[in-house]
Amino acid sequence: MTPSLRHQTAVARGESVPVTIVEPDGGSAPRGDLLFLHGYARHPEDYRELLEEIAGRGYRIVAPFLFANNGLRRPPRHFWSCAALAWRTIEALHADGTLAPGAPAFGHSTGGAVVMTLGALDPPPRALLAMNPVQPSSRRPLAFMLSSAWMNTKMWFGLAGEGRRARRVLSSSSPRFYANWFRDPCAAFELIGGLRAYGYDRLVRWYEPNLPSSVPARVLYGCGDEFYPSADGLEAGLRRVFLHFDLIQLERENSHEWLMIRTERAADELERFLAGTESGPTS
Repeated sequence: MTPSLRHQTAVARGESVPVTIVEPDGGSAPRGDLLFLHGYARHPEDYRELLEEIAGRGYRIVAPFLFANNGLRRPPRHFWSCAALAWRTIEALHADGTLAPGAPAFGHSTGGAVVMTLGALDPPPRALLAMNPVQPSSRRPLAFMLSSAWMNTKMWFGLAGEGRRARRVLSSSSPRFYANWFRDPCAAFELIGGLRAYGYDRLVRWYEPNLPSSVPARVLYGCGDEFYPSADGLEAGLRRVFLHFDLIQLERENSHEWLMIRTERAADELERFLAGTESGPTS
């Protein structure tokens, strides 16, 4: 199948949220809808190779452009406002028929952490997959920027993934990244610090009174992630929320952005997880 890409908008909280839709050739989705949430200052099209790889396997992907910074009048400035905006947008996508209720959700970085809140939606996604989500220990703004510079350096010189492919990804995505930054730098910079507000205790309260959630959830993270300093406490924290939860370290993936470079592996991991949730709950 040859994937196609188109754009529309969803109205949430009085804002027009841009939405990218990637679907198999002919507009059919024999394997169903998937929701994708992008990372900080990214755009869904930064993940175009990955989303087209997944769409080529028969899925239809709905990817709203949420944070930071998509030109909304009131862009989100901390983690929980990102989650609230995502919830309202998903509800709007359900209401207008763009996204099938219960469609599995996956996300990267900030989007991955937001995905872990979606099990409390009504109706919830059938499964939740977070790829290198931010943690409560996410860096302070200056350290975040230095980590970003090191991440891009690793990618450019092939220290994280195959160099030629990594450079192509950087060349395509960097203009959008900086455009997102400079559209409203105050909001973008504030969100860096605001990501530290994500905490497992608050996530537990977010899910109350229906703990633990029966939605299968999984976290994948690369061993060299610049923004994922430790898995300590994460598994225990998320097991307080999810009845079925897996934490998997990908030993060969030496970057926060591994899924943008290793698109086939990322798609394989997603398919493997979804197949497992169809045959029965994870661990």
